Amino acid sequence: MEFRREHDLAFTPGQVWAVLLDFESHRQWNPYVRLELLHSDPIALRYWLRMNPHKPKLLEVPATVLAAYPERLLTIDVRPSFLLKFGESFALSPNGTGTRLVHSYRCSGLLVTLRLPGIRKSFETMLGSVDRRLIAHLERRYRSKPRGPSGSNFWAR
Repeated sequence: MEFRREHDLAFTPGQVWAVLLDFESHRQWNPYVRLELLHSDPIALRYWLRMNPHKPKLLEVPATVLAAYPERLLTIDVRPSFLLKFGESFALSPNGTGTRLVHSYRCSGLLVTLRLPGIRKSFETMLGSVDRRLIAHLERRYRSKPRGPSGSNFWAR
């Protein structure tokens, strides 16, 4: 089962990548996950997850960075239990105005094969919420800078 959304963003791949790799800032835009960088070469992290953002408890779960290609792809393999595992990917590519972001979850495991309706709804809700908050975070981070002489955002280049 896969869930994905595509967005054309007015930010460079480098700007989007900087936010994705700033694991400490994830708590500002992702209510489901907390990440802590353990070391950077290769990238290793500590991963906490909650499926309901309204509940305060986070559960530490095994997670591995499968791909980290600067300004192109970040994929994290998450295994909350033997019943469910998922990969979260952020694929970046330049477009004419900035960056195309493809954010996806690829899910597998017994809970997915049973086709429980709650699983589908949970991941669709999570994807929509994370994307809205990520885009708002990018706007706050890069659009609040002073604008150049012609009204363009000089600092976002």
